[in-house]
Amino acid sequence: MDSNKQPNRRWTQINAYGKQERARTRESAGNDLISIFRAIRRLVLRTFTALTVITALTALITACGSSSGGSGGAAEGGQGRPAYAPVQNERFAVTTVELSAILLDNQKYARWTFGLKLKQPVQLRSIRIEDVTEGSPVLLVNDQAPQVQGGAWTGYTGAIEPSASALPWLFDNTPARRTFRFTVTDLNGQDSVLEQTVTYPVKTKKDLIKWYGFNA
Repeated sequence: MDSNKQPNRRWTQINAYGKQERARTRESAGNDLISIFRAIRRLVLRTFTALTVITALTALITACGSSSGGSGGAAEGGQGRPAYAPVQNERFAVTTVELSAILLDNQKYARWTFGLKLKQPVQLRSIRIEDVTEGSPVLLVNDQAPQVQGGAWTGYTGAIEPSASALPWLFDNTPARRTFRFTVTDLNGQDSVLEQTVTYPVKTKKDLIKWYGFNA
């Protein structure tokens, strides 16, 4: 009788040990799954955070880039700059019309700076800019070999004496409106004409005279 109970006891012990091992295995597998789930959740959260940051930075860069161009909305006067709504057509857009100062032989002079943006890939033959404010065109720029960089062109007038005789509108006490005609000719001889009007408020004119040291 004792000899029959002994194998049964050993079988019971083995069976109990097997159950414990299986329980530990299931517990270990469950812990592994929990660890994997937590790792995946951390990865997803980090990825979402990174995407959120990238999206915010992209929006900020886009906004800065939009506000820095001159081919869209109105340019506000201030800091010596005129106020104007840049004109454009399907091929070109005016980006810059500004009077500034240069120094030649230790003497200050005024000069106009003009800018155009090419909205299409066009090879240019010439760019003419005229002041048509008074009706009769006054040629300011006649570029017969325009150099385009990054889809943009910049041109300058020659030196202008900053005096009331040369720039009477700058030294009077009324807002000034100046109109410039841009004539852009491509290699096929096709002309594109844009007329840009700018306004210099009295304060802006006084700022220009003060900052650049112009004398009437």
